[in-house]
Parts: sequence; C-alpha cells; structure tokens
Amino acid sequence: MEKLDCYMPRLLSLFKKKGGAAGVKLQGIQEMLYGSNTVEKRRETVIRGLIIYLGENVEDLIKEYQDAEDANIQEDLTQHVLKIFVVNKGATDDDNPVDVEIAIEGAEVLSGISSVAQACTFLMGLIYALNLSYPKELKYTFEVFQKVFLELNVEKTTSKVQSLRRKLPA
Repeated sequence: MEKLDCYMPRLLSLFKKKGGAAGVKLQGIQEMLYGSNTVEKRRETVIRGLIIYLGENVEDLIKEYQDAEDANIQEDLTQHVLKIFVVNKGATDDDNPVDVEIAIEGAEVLSGISSVAQACTFLMGLIYALNLSYPKELKYTFEVFQKVFLELNVEKTTSKVQSLRRKLPA
C-alpha cells in the first residue's frame, strides 16, 4: 500500500482531468471523499477510480451490500469467481464497513477485513499463492496492482498500463 499512497495525489489529479463518460463516473467516485477523508477512504477511492480510469467496471471487483441478510450474501457469493464483498449494515458514509470479505470461486476465503484497500492487498497475495489467473474483465486493474504498485515483472507491460506509469512520478 506504500506505492498506492505514494501515487495517490497524482492519480486523483489524473482522475479530475479525465473527460467523457469515465470522467463523469470518476467525479462520482471522488465525491466519496466529501463525507469522510480518512486514509482508508482515500485508498478505496483511488482503487475504485483506477478501475474506472482503465475502462473497467468497479462492480466486477467490488460488490456492496446495504443491510443485507447473510443468506442473501451467501447465495450471491456462489455466482462469482473472484470478488470483494463490502457489507454496510446500517453504516453511514462516515463509518467503516462492518465487514469486507473475499470470495474466490464461489467460496468465502477471507472475512473480517477492515478495508477495501486491505482486501485488494490480500487478494493479490491469494492470487499469487494459489496461482490464479487475473479475471479478464479486470486485467488492466490487476496489471497495475502487479506492475505499478508491487513492481513485479515490469518488463512486460501493456500499452495502457505503460501510459499510466509514464504519468506517475518516479
């Protein structure tokens, strides 16, 4: 998360400059910071913004529940290959989510995680430990996690991620 924190100001600046439909979505994501501007909320905002900036869908990685029953979550869990679940039981925007969970191939593998950013970190570790492939619909997001934030295998980078790397400070 050190690299995420290092690149956070520049990424937020890039998000503000983005135009078109993605720019409108990014403005909505940045509004998350108005209610609560904690480090964890900024990290989550940057991760969500990064997914949109790269032309991918936040819902492909993060699924939110408001006052959801455990049975509904468990039923929905089986339909996803790789997902972060955020459960906000009666929480306001200023509160931390009650629970953040990771599901892989329809099974909950980690729960009780304190934030979306921490869940992304755990998810990268699980992907490496279990030798899983990145989901195709989030290939650029996971490539940024791997090659920009973790600095692993940086020689082979897609043009989209290489372009983003050039816009970030060294």
